[in-house]
Amino acid sequence: MNELQLLNDFVINHFESENLVNTITTVSTINIDANKENIYPLVNIDFIKKTTLDDAIVGRYKLTVLSQRDIQPKKTNSKLQTDTNYWDNLNETSAIITKFINDLVRLHNPENITIDNITDENPLKNWGASGCDGFQFEFDLSIHNKQKDL
Repeated sequence: MNELQLLNDFVINHFESENLVNTITTVSTINIDANKENIYPLVNIDFIKKTTLDDAIVGRYKLTVLSQRDIQPKKTNSKLQTDTNYWDNLNETSAIITKFINDLVRLHNPENITIDNITDENPLKNWGASGCDGFQFEFDLSIHNKQKDL
């Protein structure tokens, strides 16, 4: 099987088994929030590039995890965003990301997929057309270059 497909399936399968995730998409990051029928929390897996090394195939991904912002209809003078679910959204999306990273780093998988590089997890505030909060980061996954063995 193609190594890229194995990497993509690995990431998608992880989030399909995650109870907190309701929607998984694989669209370009700019098009994430274009579908009005999205059910949040949403995970978007954007494949960025492929690098072929002598011993490995490396895929770079941009992961965006979002939850929709709810605003209470009452007016408050608080500047701490207590009239929204902003902090709830960050906590929920952070938990989804942390579990994903922990599973990649600590657990072995049959294809020996490893995580090589992780950027900082950047918070998103009131992001996109639906006003979502969450996190976005990039990571590299590598898998053995089986074509080298042929």
